[in-house]
Amino acid sequence: MTQPPITDAQLQAWIDGQLDADATRALEAWLADRPEEAARGAALRAQRDALRAHFLPVLDESIPETMLRATGHPQRRW
Repeated sequence: MTQPPITDAQLQAWIDGQLDADATRALEAWLADRPEEAARGAALRAQRDALRAHFLPVLDESIPETMLRATGHPQRRW
Protein backbone atom coordinates (compact mmCIF):
# COMPACT_ATOMS: atom_id res chain seq x y z
CA MET A 1 0.00 0.00 0.00
CA THR A 2 1.39 3.38 -0.97
CA GLN A 3 1.17 6.39 1.27
CA PRO A 4 -0.84 9.31 -0.10
CA PRO A 5 1.12 12.44 -0.94
CA ILE A 6 1.94 14.83 1.86
CA THR A 7 -0.13 18.00 1.71
CA ASP A 8 1.31 21.49 1.81
CA ALA A 9 -0.33 21.94 5.22
CA GLN A 10 1.45 18.84 6.57
CA LEU A 11 4.77 19.98 5.12
CA GLN A 12 4.37 23.42 6.69
CA ALA A 13 3.41 21.88 10.05
CA TRP A 14 6.59 19.77 9.88
CA ILE A 15 8.69 22.84 9.07
CA ASP A 16 7.16 24.66 12.04
CA GLY A 17 7.67 21.70 14.39
CA GLN A 18 3.95 21.21 14.93
CA LEU A 19 3.66 17.51 14.10
CA ASP A 20 3.65 14.79 16.72
CA ALA A 21 6.49 12.24 16.74
CA ASP A 22 4.64 9.64 14.64
CA ALA A 23 3.59 12.13 11.98
CA THR A 24 7.11 13.57 11.89
CA ARG A 25 8.64 10.13 11.34
CA ALA A 26 6.13 9.32 8.60
CA LEU A 27 6.68 12.61 6.81
CA GLU A 28 10.47 12.33 7.05
CA ALA A 29 10.30 8.78 5.65
CA TRP A 30 8.14 10.07 2.79
CA LEU A 31 10.66 12.86 2.12
CA ALA A 32 13.58 10.42 2.20
CA ASP A 33 12.17 8.77 -0.94
CA ARG A 34 11.44 12.09 -2.67
CA PRO A 35 14.51 14.33 -2.89
CA GLU A 36 12.65 16.99 -4.87
CA GLU A 37 10.07 17.33 -2.10
CA ALA A 38 12.80 17.31 0.54
CA ALA A 39 14.50 20.16 -1.33
CA ARG A 40 11.20 22.05 -1.44
CA GLY A 41 10.81 21.56 2.31
CA ALA A 42 14.36 22.81 2.89
CA ALA A 43 13.66 25.88 0.75
CA LEU A 44 10.47 26.61 2.68
CA ARG A 45 12.32 26.23 5.99
CA ALA A 46 15.04 28.63 4.77
CA GLN A 47 12.36 31.12 3.73
CA ARG A 48 10.70 30.85 7.16
CA ASP A 49 14.03 31.42 8.89
CA ALA A 50 14.83 34.44 6.71
CA LEU A 51 11.42 36.00 7.38
CA ARG A 52 11.79 35.46 11.12
CA ALA A 53 15.25 37.01 11.14
CA HIS A 54 14.07 39.98 9.10
CA PHE A 55 10.98 40.77 11.15
CA LEU A 56 12.16 39.80 14.64
CA PRO A 57 13.26 43.36 15.48
CA VAL A 58 9.70 44.60 14.88
CA LEU A 59 8.55 42.72 17.97
CA ASP A 60 10.58 45.10 20.14
CA GLU A 61 9.18 48.26 18.59
CA SER A 62 6.61 50.38 20.34
CA ILE A 63 3.16 50.61 18.82
CA PRO A 64 2.91 53.94 16.94
CA GLU A 65 1.03 56.61 18.89
CA THR A 66 -1.41 57.17 16.03
CA MET A 67 -2.44 53.53 16.15
CA LEU A 68 -2.88 53.66 19.91
CA ARG A 69 -5.12 56.70 19.63
CA ALA A 70 -7.17 55.00 16.94
CA THR A 71 -7.80 51.98 19.15
CA GLY A 72 -8.20 53.82 22.42
CA HIS A 73 -5.75 51.43 24.11
CA PRO A 74 -2.84 52.52 26.30
CA GLN A 75 0.77 52.19 25.13
CA ARG A 76 2.02 48.61 24.99
CA ARG A 77 4.56 46.49 23.16
CA TRP A 78 3.62 44.27 20.18
